[in-house]
Amino acid sequence: MTKLPSDAELAKMFHLGVSDAALAEQYGVTVQAVNKRFVNMGLRKKPIAVRVNELVKSIWDVKTSRSGPSHHNAYVLKNLKVYMRVQLGDTVGTTQQREADWLIGRLSRDNTVIDYDPMTEDGWLYVPRESADGRLIIRWPAAKDLPQDEDLRRALELPREKVDGGQGSSEAGENA
Repeated sequence: MTKLPSDAELAKMFHLGVSDAALAEQYGVTVQAVNKRFVNMGLRKKPIAVRVNELVKSIWDVKTSRSGPSHHNAYVLKNLKVYMRVQLGDTVGTTQQREADWLIGRLSRDNTVIDYDPMTEDGWLYVPRESADGRLIIRWPAAKDLPQDEDLRRALELPREKVDGGQGSSEAGENA
């Protein structure tokens, strides 16, 4: 069995984003062996759900309250997070997958994006898609920069087969 490379080489690959599975295959070891080595080196990848939650927090200050209206448990937000997790490669249950698919179907069918307004009762709104939205599934706040991480940006986009020049859904993937 081939052994893993030096800590320095492994750290370099970690920071380049090479997956544990790819490293395991390349060096003929298990994924668990790669992960254990990273843990021993103090290198940990954030779970996908944590990355999604951090991204949502960086975009919006979602209203939470124990005594009044709260928006952090809204159906729209839960489905948005599940969709983003799936786009980042996370495994979700059948019901969650169905709800994420429903959300994307609605956004595509109605040519809308998700927006957040903490001053409204529900907080989460479906608003008409504008050309400035591009492929995003959310209305990006003007005062915020898009994430630098390409994977996170892709997780905020409609699937390719659901966009027709940024103006609505296409039938290409639906009739195949």
